[in-house]
Amino acid sequence: MITLSLLKLLEDNGFGEIDQDLWYQKLTLDKKGLYIADIGDSVGRHNRDVQSYEILSRGSSDVDGYNKLNEVRKFLRSSQGECELPAVPPISNKVYQNVEILKPSSITNVGLDAQNRVIYSMTGSIIYKGD
Repeated sequence: MITLSLLKLLEDNGFGEIDQDLWYQKLTLDKKGLYIADIGDSVGRHNRDVQSYEILSRGSSDVDGYNKLNEVRKFLRSSQGECELPAVPPISNKVYQNVEILKPSSITNVGLDAQNRVIYSMTGSIIYKGD
């Protein structure tokens, strides 16, 4: 659920609205916007958990999709260091504190959708104190 809190952080900072143009764990057919999905990670022996994620972007044009994801990438790069991820009521009231958002990857083209628009992707990781 920490990636849902990351999506809420994006919503709170003007990147869109959840279930309108920000999507959690699904790339909805024929809709444009940003989509976040969890990527499995090994669990180490340390006392903090790591959650990797992928953010996909589909815009109204290829350039639009790339630019939206690039703006999110710049924002996440500036969010490095310890921060807090917000609760997402009514789904979760948990606020994640002492979170570290690691620098996201570069942007890559992952292919075309049914309307021949490019889907772009980047990955990243969040380090946090687990439940």
